[in-house]
Amino acid sequence: MRPYLLAILRAGLALLLLFATGVILYTTVQNVRSAEALADQALQSTALALASSADSAFSLAGGSRPDREIRDILSDRVVAYAAIMARDGQVLFHSNPRLVGQRLPNDEIDGKWPSGRFLARRIVLGTGLPAYEFDYPLRRPDGDAALLTLVLHTSPVDTIVHAARRMWWTVGGMLALLWAAGIVSERVLTRQVRLQAELQRRRQLAWIGQMTAVLAHEIRNALGSIKGYAQWVEEKLQMPDPKKEGLRVVLQGVVRIESLVDDLLLFSREEVYRLETLDTSEEVREAVKTLPPSWRGTVELDLQAGRHAVADREKLGRALTNGVRNALQAMGDSGLLRLSVKTEGRWVAIRIQDSGPGIAPEDLPRLFTPFHTTKTDGTGLGLAYSRKVVEGMGGAVRLANRDTEPGAVLTIRLPRAGEA
Repeated sequence: MRPYLLAILRAGLALLLLFATGVILYTTVQNVRSAEALADQALQSTALALASSADSAFSLAGGSRPDREIRDILSDRVVAYAAIMARDGQVLFHSNPRLVGQRLPNDEIDGKWPSGRFLARRIVLGTGLPAYEFDYPLRRPDGDAALLTLVLHTSPVDTIVHAARRMWWTVGGMLALLWAAGIVSERVLTRQVRLQAELQRRRQLAWIGQMTAVLAHEIRNALGSIKGYAQWVEEKLQMPDPKKEGLRVVLQGVVRIESLVDDLLLFSREEVYRLETLDTSEEVREAVKTLPPSWRGTVELDLQAGRHAVADREKLGRALTNGVRNALQAMGDSGLLRLSVKTEGRWVAIRIQDSGPGIAPEDLPRLFTPFHTTKTDGTGLGLAYSRKVVEGMGGAVRLANRDTEPGAVLTIRLPRAGEA
């Protein structure tokens, strides 16, 4: 699968999760609001029904001080207390009979008279319990008005509201599970795509290996004849003969082709790994010894003794030598070559840094592709072989530009000895 298709799938999964999260949150908010609205509506309906019954009984009583019938109506267990007050503040009825006949201050009464049919609001009692106050004007035969104040317990409806609000815990758990499932699905999808890409790459390498092995064998047989005959003829000719110089050019070309054939055979063969515990600092020192004496640059070593890794000595040596050779070719006749060995968690990291011009951005994605090279005389198999054997040893290899200075850095990570 191509990278952009994987990105599209990830974006689609993220949008699906966001959409599902939005729908669940919106639905939950609406449910909680509906529960709160229904609770207030239930309280209002109950209070209005009680007030209407009390209004009828109050009218039949002639607007006098009602007692028994009104008390029967307002004795519902949902009523915290009830009171009927005249316009002048005199208490005509109260759930507490001792308060009947008392007169309340005018400023306390004036704020209770509703401008419409009734006035309702939530309050908190002196005991700290929530309640619902309902003020309702009553009819009196003499044309004067009285005010019925009902205070209802809200515990029954608040229980329903609290149950609705507790849905947030369930919704939170559902969303956590949903996102966890989405993240796991994304990881599984990404891993599956990478495994498929790796399988495809290995199949291509296997096909290339089979093809190059056959071609290299046939080319080597033909080259043997050409090289042997050219050497025999070149030895027979004397120095003044111009054909002798031409044969030397032919022999140089044959040697170049033989080197390419060797690289092809090395890359295409099925590797067998002899893993052992190696001191990576010593292996780096051995790679430095391959530097040509004619190179006039500076070598810096930052090696930590005792940094042991699990690797194949021969293959690690080839990968390090190839990295050093590439660094020298990038710098030319001089420059700064820096090699370091450090531990990073369960890995031993070997870095080869050069002070060359670095890598062009367009070449970065294809660095480890077989036969891709930026050199005029390169085969493009060195980095591909290094990646093949390093990954075969359970490690990883990366080539990138340096962060703050010109040049490139090759990083080889190998499993640290003694780590699971």
